[in-house]
Amino acid sequence: MECKYDYALADGESVQSIRLTSGVRPVRLVFERENRENSYITFEDRMQPCITIGDEVTPEDAATVRGRIDEMLDLAEGIIWDNYLNPHSTDLMSEVDSFPDLRFLTGNYYVGSLSCSYTWMDSSSHYYELKEGRLRCKYHNGKAWQELWADLNSPDITRYLLVILHLRLTGDELGEEDDYMGLDLRAQLKHADDAIEFEILSHDVI
Repeated sequence: MECKYDYALADGESVQSIRLTSGVRPVRLVFERENRENSYITFEDRMQPCITIGDEVTPEDAATVRGRIDEMLDLAEGIIWDNYLNPHSTDLMSEVDSFPDLRFLTGNYYVGSLSCSYTWMDSSSHYYELKEGRLRCKYHNGKAWQELWADLNSPDITRYLLVILHLRLTGDELGEEDDYMGLDLRAQLKHADDAIEFEILSHDVI
């Protein structure tokens, strides 16, 4: 599979120079090969993404999240463009001679994984997890580990749907398209059909 570009090169012009001056728009790669084990995938695998739904997530919420994948990817492409591909963006994180290097990002990306689970937060912004039928918050106070416990119906605690979208951006640093950068986007929704606002959780070398 070759990189996809929507422009023609002029005499003496290189792909790298185009990326440094005009950027390349994000293009989603869709792989049809079944991911039978629902496992971690790479560009070489050419498989469908790994999808993980927490056991506690209701079928209705799971179905709603699955039905919003295209919407999520539209938002994700805006983030990719503004933060990694558009050389004129004030939010650009890519630059020459650092990671990610704007010269090597092809613009192509694919979905590596999608996960959704519930998380709980109290009015003091402590996060809780479900454990043995109750909610537990474990944190370190600088001296020792501490635990807070609460009931599921505690009026001080709100349940959220946590969605993590893992994208894999390709690059051609070595002259051939391959995995280059992983990008994790995070959204926290009070209801599964709420407006989605992604934040960049992390990006890293792959």
